[in-house]
Amino acid sequence: MRQHQNRSLKERLSNSAFCHFEQRGELPCIVVQHPGFTASLLPQGAQLLSFCPSGDTSWIWLSPTAEYQQGTSLRGGIPVCWPWFGNADKNSPEVQAAMAEGQPLPAHGFARTNRWTLTRLYEAADRVEIDMSLPQSHHIQSVWQGDAELTARWILTPTSMEMQLITTNTGQSTLAFSQALHTYLPTTDINATRIGGLSGHPYIDTMTGWQRKQQQGDVVFQGETDRIYLQQASPLRLVTPQRTLLIHSRGSRSTVVWNPWITKAQRLSQFEDNAWQTMLCIETANAADDWVNLAAGANHCLSLRLTVE
Repeated sequence: MRQHQNRSLKERLSNSAFCHFEQRGELPCIVVQHPGFTASLLPQGAQLLSFCPSGDTSWIWLSPTAEYQQGTSLRGGIPVCWPWFGNADKNSPEVQAAMAEGQPLPAHGFARTNRWTLTRLYEAADRVEIDMSLPQSHHIQSVWQGDAELTARWILTPTSMEMQLITTNTGQSTLAFSQALHTYLPTTDINATRIGGLSGHPYIDTMTGWQRKQQQGDVVFQGETDRIYLQQASPLRLVTPQRTLLIHSRGSRSTVVWNPWITKAQRLSQFEDNAWQTMLCIETANAADDWVNLAAGANHCLSLRLTVE
């Protein structure tokens, strides 16, 4: 089955102007080499691994020890969390209603470890657009009883990267779900990094027993950080020593900010002990209070767009 999928993908890309197939460990990868930028993404998990405008370094962080294994999400890039975010039991009763009972449920859902299908490729002098869809396989139905079609779309240009996650409710009743674009971002020094745009916003601090607090000023990093910000603002400003990145979002009223710091970094898989110094996550999400309640036949688009200031 996997060999057939890989052959089909190779054939699909054989006439592409800018995209080609590359095998990385156990996983196929789509590599984009456009005159204005380069990028790479995996059909497993529809996971963007890198995006690099010409003359720049990647705007996306990927662990140097990332493992290209079937059924395992890579550390870094933009993993897709869907149809629930985080641990299943931390979601609202409405989101949990579609989860299968008596089954072990993976953190962040199943979209990030399943094989997606390339459904559209558009190439032009100023952009590359790629669509992938997630089939409703038996494995998915064994842990989730929802009816939905899921599409991931990337719009890549020399000056921006946009990712959209589009959920269409194909069932006969309302569907509740949570989700996130779990974006890993680089910095040369976490101590000299800050996030603007969240001052005054309430947030849930998972490091202090899920207490609700309010942000004062820019977000800075002084220890392990794991927060769900509510009342989404757009754009956010990520200021690092190398650049100021603007993070625009749609279809979202929550943002997750994460850095494992020293102790937790030593326990993480595919993660060097000192990697916490050069990365952080800012996740465009529908999480905590901000879950999606989607009517039958309707669709919801969660989107993230990166530009530089």
